[in-house]
Amino acid sequence: MTTTGTGQDAAGPAVLVQDLSITFPTMDGDVHAVDGLSFEVAPGGALGIVGESGSGKSATSLALMGLHRGTRARITGEIAVAGTDIVSASNARIRQMRGNDIAMVFQDPMSSLHPQYTIGNQLIEAYRTHRPKATRAEAKARAVEALDRVGIPEPSRRVNSYPHEFSGGMRQRVIIAMALMCDPKVLLADEPTTALDVTVQAQILDLLDDLRRDLGMALILVSHDLAVVAGSVDEVLVMQKGKAVEHGEVRRVLSAPEHPYTKALLGAVPRVEVSRAQRRAEVRADRAAREGSEAAEAAVAKGERQEAGAAEAAAAPALERTGATALPEADAAWDPDRDPLLSVDNVRMRFRVRGGMMGKSTDFYAVDGVSFDLHKGETLGVVGESGSGKSTLSRMVMRLLEPTEGKVVFEGRDITHISERSLRPLRRDVQMIFQNPYSSLNPRLTIGDSIGTALRVQGETDGKLIKRRVQELLERVGLEPLHYNRFPHAFSGGQRQRIAIARALILRPKLVICDEPVSALDVSTQDQVLRLLSELQDDFDLTYIFVAHDLAVVRQVSDRVAVMKKGRVVELSDSDSVYEDPQDEYTRSLLNAAPVLDPDEAREHRAERVRLRAEGEEAA
Repeated sequence: MTTTGTGQDAAGPAVLVQDLSITFPTMDGDVHAVDGLSFEVAPGGALGIVGESGSGKSATSLALMGLHRGTRARITGEIAVAGTDIVSASNARIRQMRGNDIAMVFQDPMSSLHPQYTIGNQLIEAYRTHRPKATRAEAKARAVEALDRVGIPEPSRRVNSYPHEFSGGMRQRVIIAMALMCDPKVLLADEPTTALDVTVQAQILDLLDDLRRDLGMALILVSHDLAVVAGSVDEVLVMQKGKAVEHGEVRRVLSAPEHPYTKALLGAVPRVEVSRAQRRAEVRADRAAREGSEAAEAAVAKGERQEAGAAEAAAAPALERTGATALPEADAAWDPDRDPLLSVDNVRMRFRVRGGMMGKSTDFYAVDGVSFDLHKGETLGVVGESGSGKSTLSRMVMRLLEPTEGKVVFEGRDITHISERSLRPLRRDVQMIFQNPYSSLNPRLTIGDSIGTALRVQGETDGKLIKRRVQELLERVGLEPLHYNRFPHAFSGGQRQRIAIARALILRPKLVICDEPVSALDVSTQDQVLRLLSELQDDFDLTYIFVAHDLAVVRQVSDRVAVMKKGRVVELSDSDSVYEDPQDEYTRSLLNAAPVLDPDEAREHRAERVRLRAEGEEAA
């Protein structure tokens, strides 16, 4: 099937892939990363390649660029880009083709840019590599033009800036500018928005769509999220285990998928229109159906949980004795059934920003006057872009940061300024699940040791009890007790996040702060982790603060939502009110930027964003 472009070229497709197979030899045998893949993309057309990690989409992208050369990968089949046979072409021809015929936008712009060279120097180098006769002045003028084309403000000045002086979204724009320096016929974007906020993601997708239409180039957009590609491509190719399981026009695939895997991917995509109540009812119904045929096992598990709870209660005095200093006394009037578990009152976090060698230092408030109450068993979603203060607020609640001003009260106790030594008892009751489970797990410790360390720190010395508690919790989060002695590298991303959840729950906390816990996961793995968190909340009567930039995820897990912008809460209400009747313009802009599965609705949102940007430019 060939994508329909905006300007069909009689010379043939911009990209032609026929019966492509990619095999990687390993010590355990051959791994067939891609198996019999075929597709075409016309000049000006757009194809979305979608699949989970390990589906073969990135291996396909690298093969299109000829980046398999010099590796042990074995490639069979045909790959033609702008008429060049990638498999049989000489190395000189491949180098000439990259940048001129096809260019690639990688997922992480910071790792693609050299930190010691200015943006201008890196763009100039890319241009002169393919245009050796161009002077440096001509190349710099071209660099300024490319930066202006992708929406970098003041391009003639920013061309002299370094990568660290740009935000994540701006760095991604620089990478796109670099890819466009030689006017390629095909632009290959491999997960270009995965690590970006929802508004920045929308801006990058809008930019790619505008460039494709303005320049007439073909676009291949690789992603694990069907909602991301919905409004940006003409066709979708869904990959699973190296094979194309479904390929067709984007509206048809998203509205009437034929393959079970495509249906499963669509079912896993979080949707802004699905409320917390609907999602929780669905999770509970699925769990009841899953456990219905295992009533005996469920009863045994419940008994074991009760037994573990009794053992924990028996061990509690020993744990408390090891806490050298107790928490401050609770307010005598505090009632756990009526009063909030957590109360945050007008907290502020000030950082002193130095102004250089001769510059004057200034105060920067990462969090500026935030207040809210959180009751037992409730989930508060905190949403906002990078720099809004979400993570700083989380760390103040956790007391990893001491607030500059304001008050944090937990269970009626003021914990705002208590000492580090006095905080140890609090660590049992307040835990955090971090965004990147791999970086938060010690690669030299088995997962059993990583999870059990919290019990040891709190004073537990019985090794057999620790192992039993850890293995029980591993089983509860969907892993195997036998995994106790394995190391983090032996697990997938989703499994590592389950390990991080187990580590947070080993002390039976009352409040769990989830800081972007699913942002780095595939949609199906993300769905599994969110279901697990919901079930654990029912089982252990947990209270959550759920921090994220994905509005659809936040709605499905939150009873109330706080929207943050530049350190302040601009809107705080129950979840349904925030999403169905937002009061603040910033909240409305976030909702407009959220990806949707309906291609027509996605294009309507894009048109609305274009209109608002135009109005803003006129007002300025």
